[in-house]
Amino acid sequence: MADLQLLLPILLKGAGTSMLLLLLAFSLGGLLGLPLGILRVFGPAPLRWVLQAFDLVMRGFPAIVLLFLIYFGLGSLPQVRLTSLQAAVLALGLRSAAYQAQLMSGAIRMVDPGQLEAARALGFSLIGGLRLAVLPQALRFALPGLANESSVVLKDTSLAFTVGVLELMSRAKFLAASTRDIVLVYLLAAAIFWLLTQAGTLGFAALERVSRLPGIGVERKRDRQ
Repeated sequence: MADLQLLLPILLKGAGTSMLLLLLAFSLGGLLGLPLGILRVFGPAPLRWVLQAFDLVMRGFPAIVLLFLIYFGLGSLPQVRLTSLQAAVLALGLRSAAYQAQLMSGAIRMVDPGQLEAARALGFSLIGGLRLAVLPQALRFALPGLANESSVVLKDTSLAFTVGVLELMSRAKFLAASTRDIVLVYLLAAAIFWLLTQAGTLGFAALERVSRLPGIGVERKRDRQ
């Protein structure tokens, strides 16, 4: 109990930094991923090729390589001043943007194209039809994938200690070295990551229930019966 009273406050402080990093990186990924996903479906061919190259780079490199490239590479330029937290947010956010763009493009394609055509026939512009008819449904379809992506980003925050961010794993590493309670420290860190992941999963599940349209899925349930 004495060890827990000593270790938990320090680890929880690191967990707070991990959650901040998750929130910022996942939000950056969403802000970039939504328009990129739309352009992957409706953009001109040359732009789609550029986006495919961006996707290959961001998803093909390990997260730790992107962290090093941005913090030690981009951050070394005289015109660029990045803190370790900013570099981690940028690296993890760009990587998440590639995944979220793919999720959104797939979700948009799941919406019946006739709905956009109907919106255009009623006088809506392409942007208006997307905003009012397609995207509300696509976002619902994307929620399960976004829940998984948030869990991935949370786990990737554990790599941010390599560029000096004092998140959960960084504090666990220091505690393990200073207290020699290596197993206990890392078990506590793993438990905190597990709890945060479960909380995020439950949050997205609740969001799915709230956003579910009445009647959707009833026919499928009856067919299975």
